[in-house]
Parts: sequence; C-alpha cells; structure tokens
Amino acid sequence: MKISKAKKSDKKAILRFYKKQHYSASFIGFDQCYFMTDNENIIAAMIVSKIKSQHHHQFLHALVVDKLFQQQGLATKLLRFALTQHKFLVCFANECLSDFYIRNSMLKLTDEQLSYEVPEHLLLRYKSYRKKQSQLKVFISQ
Repeated sequence: MKISKAKKSDKKAILRFYKKQHYSASFIGFDQCYFMTDNENIIAAMIVSKIKSQHHHQFLHALVVDKLFQQQGLATKLLRFALTQHKFLVCFANECLSDFYIRNSMLKLTDEQLSYEVPEHLLLRYKSYRKKQSQLKVFISQ
C-alpha cells in the first residue's frame, strides 16, 4: 500500500479517520501528515509536527491504524517512512509499545536522558501528557 502526503484538502478526511478510530488528534504546528488508503478510505495515518520553527526536532504523533487493518505491518511502514523523511523525531508512546518503536530504530529515553535529549517545548508537552498517562515514554530517532 502506498503512503501519501496529505494536502490541505485531505485534512478534514484525516480528522474524520481519527475520530472514527476514537483517537483525539489535531494539527499542532507546522504539520505534515501521511496516510494510507484502501479503496479510497483512509486506513492508517500519522502526523509529524514541527512545533517551533527554530528547532530541528519534530514531533511524531497520532500514528494510528484502523482496527480492521492492524497486524499487517502498516504502522511499521508509516514509521519507517517518517524516519526517511525527517531527521530528528521525538515520539511519546505507552510503555507497551516500546518493542515496536525500538524494533523500528527508535531509542527509548530514560527519565535521566530527557532533559538533555528533548527540547524544552516538547519536554513540557510530555510532562503535561504524562499527568494523564503515567505509562507514557519518550522515543527519539537514532
């Protein structure tokens, strides 16, 4: 399946996809969204946001695959594609997804590494998210 880069005209359909998957996603900065379709229906998507233009780090978020298409390697394809398109990626994910991110060339940071590996604006976002999701971890591209 082909990965497409979203155009402005695709964004409403992508947000509908996330809503259908019961996933709260939004465009938050200088965003690039990539998605996959099956019979013109979005079945997987992810967003890469550059929140602060002066920083090299980009925030990979909202990597979601439709439940009917899971376990087919689509998340792996999207993540690996993102790694070829963007140099410095930071991602927050639940502890249970650690193996997936590590297997796909992401490094899981320890709490001690956070302050010198993650830009302050993303670190603040992470701390805010972690208040609601205690199992949240930070992954960076290597």
